[in-house]
Amino acid sequence: MKNLKTRFWMTLTCLLVLPALAAAETVYVSENFEITMRTGPGTERKIISLVESGKALEMVERGEEWSLVRTATGKEGWVLNRYLTTAQPSAMVLERVRQDYDVLAAKYKELKEKYQDLDSRKKVADADLSQNSQDLSELSQAYEDLKKESADFLKLKKQYEKTAADLEAEKNRSATLDAENMQMKRNRIIQWVWTGGGIMLLGFFLGLFSSSRRKPRSSLY
Repeated sequence: MKNLKTRFWMTLTCLLVLPALAAAETVYVSENFEITMRTGPGTERKIISLVESGKALEMVERGEEWSLVRTATGKEGWVLNRYLTTAQPSAMVLERVRQDYDVLAAKYKELKEKYQDLDSRKKVADADLSQNSQDLSELSQAYEDLKKESADFLKLKKQYEKTAADLEAEKNRSATLDAENMQMKRNRIIQWVWTGGGIMLLGFFLGLFSSSRRKPRSSLY
């Protein structure tokens, strides 16, 4: 029986506490105020502390005129409802906006510095690209000139080789003709020698024959 009562009270406590925890909300002290936090719901209760405007408080128990709240440090006390609001005070919103602005300004400054750095790098890259393009154009022109010169050189080389071959052939032909001419001269000399010798021999025999016929005859008278 005792255990049953214990379970009953525990269940009842959970049913009362859990909705309160689930319904916990954040409230703020109204602007331009510094309110008192008291030990109970009434001005005759002892003041625990003073809460400045804009401070966030956790709603623990909401009453008709007074509500039980908890500070960020865990201190609990009662404050008047008319000094509480669920909307964030303008000062807090402004501070958050200012903080967001500072963050954005820092990011903007960082991005601006990165942009300037990238822009400087881009200018250097553009200058390098322009120089590389100019160098490439000059190399292309030099390559075309070299191709043309190479073609002219090959053409001249072929002409030179042909001329050299023709000259060598002409030298060989000239040497052959010189050899043939020399042989002909030799043949003529030999022919002249043989002809002259033949003539001289013929003359010798003719003279010999003529002299034999001219011998005087013995007179018979």
